[in-house]
Amino acid sequence: LPIASLLASVVCMVLLSRTNEVTAMRAAGMGPLRIGAPIAVGGMALSLFSLGFGELILPKAAKRMHYVQQVEIEKESEIELAEGARWVRDGSNLYNFREFDPTKNRMLGVKVIDIGSSFRPRRIIEAMTASFLSVEDGWRLEKPRVLYFWPNGTLSYIETKASMDIKIPAEPKKLRRDRRLPNELALDELREIIGRGEQSGTDILSYEVDMHIKVAFHFASFVVCLIGLKFGYKSERSMETARGIILAIAIGVSYWFFLNSGRALGKRGSLSPWFSAWAANIIIFSAAWVSIMRARKS
Repeated sequence: LPIASLLASVVCMVLLSRTNEVTAMRAAGMGPLRIGAPIAVGGMALSLFSLGFGELILPKAAKRMHYVQQVEIEKESEIELAEGARWVRDGSNLYNFREFDPTKNRMLGVKVIDIGSSFRPRRIIEAMTASFLSVEDGWRLEKPRVLYFWPNGTLSYIETKASMDIKIPAEPKKLRRDRRLPNELALDELREIIGRGEQSGTDILSYEVDMHIKVAFHFASFVVCLIGLKFGYKSERSMETARGIILAIAIGVSYWFFLNSGRALGKRGSLSPWFSAWAANIIIFSAAWVSIMRARKS
């Protein structure tokens, strides 16, 4: 969509300039902003379409595509645990399980560790199995053993119960590995992954960069379409269609270069996630604005 928006705006303004349509519009009293308004509105419409498509259609289509490719064609296991799913942190509590049975929504080898201020365990709950009840009720531990500790870390006493209901911040559907790439996820899904990562203490820098890049890329169609406006202020005698298209392609390649460079620097931690994602848009928008102002003056 950004490349299509860029080429469309450049070719449109080139053809209007070559056929003296821009001259006629300016002679009729239309100012530069009024002439360029349809280009800007068209670019914004493409950006909104990209945003809607990326949030509503792409996540579901990508999920189905990966399932067909990896499960039905390559015969991989249908159910795989998500990376880092065996360890979950929620405040001062650490949750761990050895295995997960998706057919019965049951965890095996469950351990809950309540950490004190000195990072010593205050209480440890161990259970062979934990069955999922509901999002509101949480999980039910079967025959759990509760170990209590003194402040110095030594064992105080052990208590055995028939069952115990606890809230483990992990739903069965979220324990399965998502085969989609970060740019194939919806923004709500990315924010949820980032939130869980912040609670568990895992590295979420890569997901933060991908989330900001996903948003910035949706508005790339609007940013790059502004490049075409500069061609509407040039004389038709100095206008060459081929030259304009080549310049548009060069700008498109430059955008990809800045976008990928920002992504790499952001994931290394050299730039903030926000700036690394929006740097390409800022650079191209600034270049387009400067070029438009120079073309108007000339």
